[in-house]
Amino acid sequence: MRNTNNNKDVNLKNPFEVKTPETLTPEDIASLFIDVFTDFPRLLAAEHTFLNGPRGSGKSMMLRYLEPKVQLAAHKVKKTSELKHFAIHMPIKKASYSLSELERLSGSPYNLLAEHFLITNAIKHILESLLDISSSCTKDLNEINDFAKKTHRLAKGSGSSFEIDVLDFTCPDKVIAEVLELFNHETMLAKVYIRNLAFEAVLSPYNEALFGYDDFFLPFIKLIKNLSCTPSGPIYLMVDDADNLTVRMQQILNGWVSYRSTNDICLKVSTQQRYKTWRTSQGILIESPHDFSEIDIRQVYTSKQSGHYYDRVLQIVSRRLELSGFTNIDPNIFFPTNSDQDIKLEKVKNKIKLKWENGEGVSSRKSDDVVRYAMSEYMKELALSKKKNTYSYAGFKSLVNLSSGMIRNFLEPAAIMYSELRALDTTSQIDTIPHDVQNSVLYNWSQEYMLNGFDKLEQDELYKQVPVDSQEAINIFSDSTKIEKIKNLITALGESFQQKLLSDDSERRYISFMLSSTPDAELTDILNTAVEWGYLQKSTIARKEGIGRNILYILNRRLAPYFKLDASGYAAHLSITPNMLLIAMSSPRAFVRERFKDRKGSIAPQPQQSLF
Repeated sequence: MRNTNNNKDVNLKNPFEVKTPETLTPEDIASLFIDVFTDFPRLLAAEHTFLNGPRGSGKSMMLRYLEPKVQLAAHKVKKTSELKHFAIHMPIKKASYSLSELERLSGSPYNLLAEHFLITNAIKHILESLLDISSSCTKDLNEINDFAKKTHRLAKGSGSSFEIDVLDFTCPDKVIAEVLELFNHETMLAKVYIRNLAFEAVLSPYNEALFGYDDFFLPFIKLIKNLSCTPSGPIYLMVDDADNLTVRMQQILNGWVSYRSTNDICLKVSTQQRYKTWRTSQGILIESPHDFSEIDIRQVYTSKQSGHYYDRVLQIVSRRLELSGFTNIDPNIFFPTNSDQDIKLEKVKNKIKLKWENGEGVSSRKSDDVVRYAMSEYMKELALSKKKNTYSYAGFKSLVNLSSGMIRNFLEPAAIMYSELRALDTTSQIDTIPHDVQNSVLYNWSQEYMLNGFDKLEQDELYKQVPVDSQEAINIFSDSTKIEKIKNLITALGESFQQKLLSDDSERRYISFMLSSTPDAELTDILNTAVEWGYLQKSTIARKEGIGRNILYILNRRLAPYFKLDASGYAAHLSITPNMLLIAMSSPRAFVRERFKDRKGSIAPQPQQSLF
């Protein structure tokens, strides 16, 4: 329902608007961030940390929240020197760091120049952050001049010819800007050399400065720490989306992780599960927890902590509504369920309860029977009446379930819902999103992911070419049938899970599977790519034998409306052999037929008469 009274104070801003964290101001980050991340305190530890999670799971938001200006905007401290660490956000953009010409180099020339390139970019981010906090920084010109002179001396010792004269500057900001210009200059020289490699048949020497990690970067970090305006604790260099680096640059980054330098600098490295190596340029393996700690955001939703995720989304949505001018609105009221469906579901639940009370239940507890079979029985009623497409996924809790542990997957459809309502009426206050609007958007959103998502991948030439990497011939995207195999796999799984939901089996609520044996390299690559693209989520489950754990693959709940599945959870996991998955990748219909061959091979059987 909407308030139809004209209101001059009506807020037209979409409270669910999605912006990348890089484009948000420190004030935006400070106001939007909700400190309810399960693993956020672990990220604050003074150690090297890898933060793993899919796109949209909140990694960049967590990292940016640590920045000095954000901490000031959030009123955590009054001045930056009070912080326990100096956090520097260093987003990795493939176009900026993975220069194809650089890949012509090999061995030491590559390692030296690539490390120099990474260091100059890191230092530029540090100096830019120093300029950002200059208003709360020291006004002691002598201190800043001394910092500039020592930095210049370090740079000249590494071969820099850039001249810097701080005697003419009377403002600390101008001194810092001049030091920044030194590193802009060195970056430009490196880029010019890299570009010229494309036109040279014979490799020419690089005669400019080369900055190393231990002989230049660490001494520079100590100079930054000694400034009175910076925290006395370590610098947190937050390398965001590090899997966009080439394999050899990842090896250089791993080399930094292997250094025992956490008193001065701690690397906080975020990845989207595509980080390809854990070895340094010297072939040394870095390991957890010896060299670094590891945080996997995926486990927040796929583990028993999923209730925490619900609370987290509730707080985030409440905060967004409040910041957009809405007062005292419960997200569960703002996103109502379909009341007619609720009544019908309650009748189904009552039938199940009565059956259990008459001694004809399946579980040892009445509530277990309700949870296990209510949605299945209701879905079967819809299917028998040929109204399966009328099932409503509306409701705040349903939206949380469909988001599959990624807050962006809640905000994006919510933003579309709000925009559709606002397009119909630009003057009235919106105080609720009707269930029919929610449901329509969710079905389209799910279908777009299944159909248009794969179409986009097929059209994207990036996934049809071998990435440029001279060190190893990883042919991830060269197989033109790979996308089709993943699409077939997801289709086979979705249809199988729907068949189970409409069955009379004791276990019906499936949305995950585990492999009964170890897959080969090709199948492993297919599964890893499906995880990388977000169609599957990866977790683990304890083996029945009590020793070790099996890998569990969970279908993205965003696909629930497309396949007509119960998105609220799962009670069991399909056990599938690698050979059966190969069948699924080539023929979804054959896979479903094989899984349900005891039902006379029907791949789309009509639901049987309900047990209840």
